[in-house]
Amino acid sequence: MGDIIGLISGKGGVGKTTITACLGAALSEQGYRVLLCDGDFGLRDLDIILGKEDEVCFDAYNALEDKSMADDVVIKVQSNLYFLPASQSVRWEDMGRKKYRKLVSHLAKSYDYVLVDCPAGIGRGLESIVELAQRFLIITQPLWVSIRNAARAIQFCREYGHRDYAVVFNAVRTYRDMPNMYDMLEALGAEYVGSILPYDTQILDDTQDGVLIQDMPNAYRHMLTPIVDYITSGDAWDEQDIIDRFHDVTTVKAVEPTVTATLAQPVDVESEINSSSVTYTNSWTTRSRLLSGKESMWRRVRIK
Repeated sequence: MGDIIGLISGKGGVGKTTITACLGAALSEQGYRVLLCDGDFGLRDLDIILGKEDEVCFDAYNALEDKSMADDVVIKVQSNLYFLPASQSVRWEDMGRKKYRKLVSHLAKSYDYVLVDCPAGIGRGLESIVELAQRFLIITQPLWVSIRNAARAIQFCREYGHRDYAVVFNAVRTYRDMPNMYDMLEALGAEYVGSILPYDTQILDDTQDGVLIQDMPNAYRHMLTPIVDYITSGDAWDEQDIIDRFHDVTTVKAVEPTVTATLAQPVDVESEINSSSVTYTNSWTTRSRLLSGKESMWRRVRIK
């Protein structure tokens, strides 16, 4: 049976569904047979990102009601990549969670990897998938509210005895804006980093047009490699190697300031790009400050 991997975030809107689609495409392009499961019953949207919304005639709930339809509800996206849509009209509270786990476990026998796009929040849907999956990717953004919710999602996984997970930092704009990796991991209570994925407005446009996996930005694709390696080998990349790769594949046009900054002190920076830009530096963020919401992660850079 193929590995079942849950992608969870705690907070919605951090890019979890987008990553599910792109990661599935990256794995399938390496020859692995992959099934993408939309686990957000009542709020299905993975079909739109995949460009398959017009092909969904039946969904997972139909297969729960009629076992003979188990294979018929799966839609082929591209070579080696398949999709199991969630119901748009039935919620997790209204369906048999045990039947869903049996359905996905049955389908997993035909695939190398099954990626489940979990619903946001902590409820019956996430509980059902946590009982089903063997490994997890925790998706978050460099914002304290996302970090706090992701930390709660990790705690939820631990309550079910899971320890095999890696954190993916999504929508990081530039190397200069990238948060201190070890402060973030401390706040999350996590050990392994899956990757750092760059922010790109093209991704937003492509998700609306349903062409994301065909037109994936190169920098984004390159930064999926550490996650693919983690899934296929079980070993996470070294954090510094991920940071170096992110720096290599993203273009930073800003001119580094020559002034010396102090802790938590804004410094006006005159550059060719924006003479009114302000840089905030802070290297002493702690878990308690992050989780209490007292420290913003947006504009922090490490002091060398």
